[in-house]
Amino acid sequence: MIDLHTHILPGIDDGPKTWDDSLALAKALSEAGVSEVAATSHIKPPVWPNEPQPLADLRAELVRKLEALGIALVIHPGAEHWYCGAVLDSLAEGGGQPYGNGRAFLVEIHPNDDPPLFDERLYSLQRQGLKPVLAHVERYRIFEGKKGRLRLRGLVERGITAQINLGTLGRGFGWARGGNAKRFLMDGLVGLVCGDCHSSDDVPAAYDTGLSALRKLGGESAIQRLLTRNPRSLLAGKEVDPWQPA
Repeated sequence: MIDLHTHILPGIDDGPKTWDDSLALAKALSEAGVSEVAATSHIKPPVWPNEPQPLADLRAELVRKLEALGIALVIHPGAEHWYCGAVLDSLAEGGGQPYGNGRAFLVEIHPNDDPPLFDERLYSLQRQGLKPVLAHVERYRIFEGKKGRLRLRGLVERGITAQINLGTLGRGFGWARGGNAKRFLMDGLVGLVCGDCHSSDDVPAAYDTGLSALRKLGGESAIQRLLTRNPRSLLAGKEVDPWQPA
């Protein structure tokens, strides 16, 4: 499995605080069956003003430490970009930290926000050859209810990838947006599922409870599409198709 939303680099956001914490997370993910992750630390100035070169240096150090410990986990470039003018402008100019080959990128908004010209700005980035991936869409007020699901469908039909968190799938309807995650999945709107793990303590909720819920809802076809095929396509900058229920 490939997880394209993890906070695995230490000391630079709300993820692991130390290298020991980072390595414990890596070990837990590997033991859960994850073979590759994207290190999606926050890029959220001025709180977490992370930049590509320091991120690359930390990834390289993590790879060295994993090899020394014999933990088989591939680390890909990535970041969780905050939706704001400065960050989007940087992405448009070739900055930020997209996935893999530099076309697809992860972006988040505040759960209660409806940013002006949100859809239009994403479409503009698409026209420049970038591929937006919306992080944990089950959290956002703008996608609540029937009207919100229609809005999300419009974005997905324009080629924007909707990501949900595995841990949310295991929580059931009506609590912590668990219902939204399941509805989006069964509506055929989800192109990516991820752990969004910040510590080793997050792994069981994602890759035990959450993965079991995904298997129950969609079977092995959903797991293969959302945790292998589509992540690999995004890393290569290719289009992805949401998983569709039979």
